[in-house]
Amino acid sequence: MTNVKPPLLSLPQAAPNVSTTRRRLCQSLLAGAALIGPGMPPLKASGTLDLSSDHDLLRALVKMRGSLDTGLVIGWLRAKRFAVSQGRIEPLCGFLAAVFSRFRQVSEELFEAVVLEITHYTDFETGALLDRLVMPFAGHTVEVPAFRFGPASTRYAVRLDEEEEFEPDPDSTQGAFSPAASILMTKSIHRERIHAGSLYLRHEEHGRVKPKDSDLPGMFYKESTVWSAPLDEVLDPSLTRVDARVNYSAMTSWRPWMHMGDVPGHTASNGFGVRARSVADLPDDFLRYTRELHPDVLQDPEAVLDAFEG
Repeated sequence: MTNVKPPLLSLPQAAPNVSTTRRRLCQSLLAGAALIGPGMPPLKASGTLDLSSDHDLLRALVKMRGSLDTGLVIGWLRAKRFAVSQGRIEPLCGFLAAVFSRFRQVSEELFEAVVLEITHYTDFETGALLDRLVMPFAGHTVEVPAFRFGPASTRYAVRLDEEEEFEPDPDSTQGAFSPAASILMTKSIHRERIHAGSLYLRHEEHGRVKPKDSDLPGMFYKESTVWSAPLDEVLDPSLTRVDARVNYSAMTSWRPWMHMGDVPGHTASNGFGVRARSVADLPDDFLRYTRELHPDVLQDPEAVLDAFEG
């Protein structure tokens, strides 16, 4: 959900490869617990979703992560990030992110979303907004850039492989997170389980970054999110979206702004988040930091998305 892509092909056949040049990194209720797998019977209710079907599995995730209509969607995430090198793990920072998006159905197998992501890097212990950070294993102090990605478009499907060209906007901090590069993205949606009346779905994203400058090292991004929501709400045909929670984990290469050079290693993150029904539902510290750095987003996030789509 962060450092993407920002921004989560459902095909019964093999997934197609999609090449783009846009600027973007990117049932019936069951009692108790039940695993959902290929050998399980279809989970369906009359007139609702059949979660043994890729077609409906995609729609279930969109209801949990986005919306089946084109209205504004808001979600937020709070996480901790660690630096990992040769078996050593050190605290790096916290981060607090929110995504503003609108979804639309492209085909039976594909949804597309316009996404704006704001991420604030914070002190690991206090949660205060960071502007400088001492990097573990290297010992030097770096400036921490503000992260604002988008608006940009991203796609959702049960199985999806994409290749795209990324060029940092010179009027943004995007170059601090990735150089100009070819990006290969693999995405997938997986049935997980039903427990205590809640449905759990897992969404995987794996990005491989090949910089256009051959002297720069390759990079990667691996994100796994588990979305949960009341099963009866996901299956309710009158609802286009549901109140969902997310558990988040990710691994990333050192980012350019970290200036880690030849130090071996990467970062690892974990956290949690929820859907917000309005801007006012976002965490107080996110609102405070965003008013300071990106006031236009809080004033009218839909206008920011409209400017991209228009």
